[in-house]
Amino acid sequence: MMTNILRPVVEPGIYFDMDEASYHAAEGLSCSGIKHLTVSKLNYWHKNLNPDREPEDDTGARRFGKAVHSRALEPERFDRNFVMKLFPEDYPGALVTADDMKAFLEANGLPKSAKKKSDLVDRIVASGLPAVIWEMELERHAAEHVGKTFLGTEESKKIAAAAAVMAEDPYAKAALSGGMPEVSFFVRDPETGVMLKARMDYVRPRSTVDIKTFSNSRGKPVEKAIYEAIFYEGYHLQCVFYNQVRELARRQLAAGEIRTDGDVSETWLKEFTETEGHGFVLIFIESSAPFDLRMVLMKEAEAAGADLNVYWSSAHMRIYDMKILYAGCLEKYGDKPWRDQTLPHQLEDTDLPMLMFS
Repeated sequence: MMTNILRPVVEPGIYFDMDEASYHAAEGLSCSGIKHLTVSKLNYWHKNLNPDREPEDDTGARRFGKAVHSRALEPERFDRNFVMKLFPEDYPGALVTADDMKAFLEANGLPKSAKKKSDLVDRIVASGLPAVIWEMELERHAAEHVGKTFLGTEESKKIAAAAAVMAEDPYAKAALSGGMPEVSFFVRDPETGVMLKARMDYVRPRSTVDIKTFSNSRGKPVEKAIYEAIFYEGYHLQCVFYNQVRELARRQLAAGEIRTDGDVSETWLKEFTETEGHGFVLIFIESSAPFDLRMVLMKEAEAAGADLNVYWSSAHMRIYDMKILYAGCLEKYGDKPWRDQTLPHQLEDTDLPMLMFS
């Protein structure tokens, strides 16, 4: 049997204080992993197990979404992880260019000739004259905020505006109360024995809340843009996967098979453990003005005893298939690339999108 030794194994449990980097590094099949595996086995290996894989760029929409999450759910963590960039216009009179420095030296009766800009900086510092040197301000700012993500002015304004809309919306405000942010779940799947993992935005004793940012550059009706995002981004898959992982964890915690780690109240845990059914809520917040907000509730069926919603049953089947495939790949390939030789395929009409025939 081949095994995966590239990622650290975390003991099954519910972790309330685990940092994001530790969660992502740990062994386990996540919802994003299921999406990678749906593309191909090799795609999963490349993005999750390849020792030479590049880290995901924390820029653009991904960074904005993370910042909005943090600002809305954990303002203290936001301040620990994000900080504003400095801009020269924030420091009137700052000496930015070499010409600025030469003019300053000349105005104060000091030599202004120098081979390098750094010589000018050293001369100004040595003079003891009061001056704001831009390069030194940048260095000081960087040293004070090592490890943080630096945000631009406009980006920061948008993040604050989106978080403020969520804080003012009565339904979103209610959904984001009484819960625990950024909770990491690790549970063994009883069917396959593989580790399943999920990091949930906000976990209440009776529901799970996930925040999504969205853009609507094509000017579609907002509801249509959101529903299409649910389909194309696989948020219905995430809903069902989180539901399964959370319920497994609840049962295993109640049976004493797993533990919790981190600061959480006994009252919260008791209600969580005793709640057999729980809801799933998506909060969508637009990533630019006017920062439209919508909330979508997702559940198995429209009513008790009714057939499962198609999106739910479809996601359930895919999760099951990918768990089986994942377990088989771990057994067959282990750490080696999950690559098979495939036979050439004869193209048929049914292989092509229906647009071909319109």
